[in-house]
Amino acid sequence: MEKTDAILVLGHRLNPDNTPSDDLRSRIDTAVALWKETKAPLIMPCGGVTHGRSRSEAEVMRDMLIERGVPASIIRMEDRSRTTTENIVNAVKLLEKDARVALVTSEYHLEHSLFECERFGINAYGVPAPTQDPVRRERGFEMSRQIMQMEKDAIARGLDPEACKREFFMKMREKAIAEGRAEELPPFPPAGE
Repeated sequence: MEKTDAILVLGHRLNPDNTPSDDLRSRIDTAVALWKETKAPLIMPCGGVTHGRSRSEAEVMRDMLIERGVPASIIRMEDRSRTTTENIVNAVKLLEKDARVALVTSEYHLEHSLFECERFGINAYGVPAPTQDPVRRERGFEMSRQIMQMEKDAIARGLDPEACKREFFMKMREKAIAEGRAEELPPFPPAGE
């Protein structure tokens, strides 16, 4: 078993009634199983209050960890972040220097999250939490990342980001139709909506 000084659990948007999503439950269950195996002295649930919610993701995760037998004394919340990058930037401030960290997040989110850890100096290894329909989730997550990057590139080149996104989406839609996956993509709204 790999040396583990801390377990970092990345949040996931809560349901409208402030209950955990299936992905968040899976991340917590994975973190608890890992803690039982490693006896890491620190578990850090990460995630702030997202739009339309009254509790932070970290608070909900803390409660779930305690319900599953993790001592409150080893839980240190990072409850100010709203993005993966903010999760990592804020966690760096709360971790011991040179700590070896187990990063728990959903399968489709792991590669990006480990990249952010490396970028901000966290010595991390990934522990994927199982996800319902991970292939479909990965496609959606990857498409979102590509669209955000394309929008940044369009702005940097002085182009209309909405027109670029529309063109990208239409190409992705054509590809999905050709591959028999059209149901995975929502219709893109007409211009001006």
